[in-house]
Amino acid sequence: MKLVSLIFLGLGLSISASQTWAADATTCPSKLEQHGSIQVQQDLSGNDICFLSVGNFKTTGGIYRNYLFTSDGEFMVFNSYGWGEDSTSTGAREFFFFPRSSNLSHKWNSETRQLEVTSASGDQFFFDYEEAQLVGASKGEVKLISEVRKDNKGGVEINKYQGLLLDGGFKVGSAPTGNRTGNSVFKDAAGTTCTVKNNVLFKDSSGGDVNFTFSVKDLPVFLSKACPKLKF
Repeated sequence: MKLVSLIFLGLGLSISASQTWAADATTCPSKLEQHGSIQVQQDLSGNDICFLSVGNFKTTGGIYRNYLFTSDGEFMVFNSYGWGEDSTSTGAREFFFFPRSSNLSHKWNSETRQLEVTSASGDQFFFDYEEAQLVGASKGEVKLISEVRKDNKGGVEINKYQGLLLDGGFKVGSAPTGNRTGNSVFKDAAGTTCTVKNNVLFKDSSGGDVNFTFSVKDLPVFLSKACPKLKF
């Protein structure tokens, strides 16, 4: 279980994700593609985690929103609020989806003019060609606030998700799951929630990375005790 450390269009941001399997060049070939206003980049991190980013390559200036999927089941919404230090001019919202059983993939749908991304949990996420923004998800309802600003928690909410979701929250300047005193919230398909401390779910490695504490096998055991009302 290792940290994915990525450079997002020149702005540094550490992104945490729990490794369930190591990707390689066969399952995660390097790609850089553009259609409409969307640019998709896929590659391996130095920790053998596959990542796929979605952004608007036509954006000018320092205000924009990008999206990141990892082979560990994470979905990050990254916001840039303008030029300046990352600690004050960037923000991130983190979600994790369970179970994780699929390789990352994507396809361009010229009829609907949407990019369709399949996440590590097998869910499909849909992005509009012209705006390069998330407009839908196959197992949940997407609520999007188009304006990029600090007071809307990244501008994306996933509601009525038909599975188990972990909402890591939002934080300015860094990945929210790295906040040791913060909380993350599990939510099941029935809407039942369970709040867990980040210092229980995530731990610091010897290299300073933030890793998810529980393996795929151990997570249900933990949840059955810590969050017995959840259905997963």
